[in-house]
Amino acid sequence: MWKVFLFLAVVFTYLTLVWGGLVRSTDSGLACPEWPLCYGNFTPPKEFSAKLEMGHRTISGLAGIFVLLTFVYVWKHFKGSTRLAALFSVVFTFSAALTGMKMIRLETPELKYVSHMLLESFHIYESMIVLGSLVLTYRLASNYRPEGGVPIWVYALALTTMITGVLVRYTGSGHVCGPEWPTCNGLLIPDLTNWQVALHFAHRNIAYLTWLGFLVYFLTTKSRIAALSFAFINMQFVFAIGIVISDFFLPIVFLDIAMGFFLFGWLTYNLQIGRSYSYQLRTA
Repeated sequence: MWKVFLFLAVVFTYLTLVWGGLVRSTDSGLACPEWPLCYGNFTPPKEFSAKLEMGHRTISGLAGIFVLLTFVYVWKHFKGSTRLAALFSVVFTFSAALTGMKMIRLETPELKYVSHMLLESFHIYESMIVLGSLVLTYRLASNYRPEGGVPIWVYALALTTMITGVLVRYTGSGHVCGPEWPTCNGLLIPDLTNWQVALHFAHRNIAYLTWLGFLVYFLTTKSRIAALSFAFINMQFVFAIGIVISDFFLPIVFLDIAMGFFLFGWLTYNLQIGRSYSYQLRTA
């Protein structure tokens, strides 16, 4: 039963992240200016943006239900780090829900102030913690031991790229270099006095370093996990570059978002964090 609850929690949390990215990319965050209702009703208006926003809330609500069911079952039947991972998932699920409510009431999707940008970014980080915690819960409960798993230093590079990528997206810095790559405003090293340009440029260079890290990991390990991880990071690069040169063409944006959060889950599941585990299913 725990596998069913946990699988559904992972799936709906992933869909929440991807759907939330679409809401952001289509500027639908305030299509329903109330929370949890939409213009005083659970049924959204006919506008597509309102349906998109209410769809995101519905999926996140389902994710929350399965996260809670997973936590209850894991807490009852498991012990140790498995419990701790499940606890993180449920705590940050409630935290993300409260942050989402605050975002609507403060109208942060308009990104008028830096505080709004940071709150929106924090909301994504919360949801990523939920996804990562659920993936770790599944891994620990299953006693999964990856051979040739992702080294912590490679994982740290990838995570830094994702964190700065979220900041680029939610501070409106994605367009500051124009629809060009690898140059930025016609230069390999742009004017960095503008903080948005500096952030975008830093993210690009961290991404390059991350790609090199995955190449070294693949060449030195040559494991199945390393090969797939390197393939996934290359797909992510293609989508990210495609976003820039297409000037944020929505289908490519969707692919980038979906691939990015899938990559995060994959790397977390295959992270090399130890050689042995002692997580046993207790007799009910």
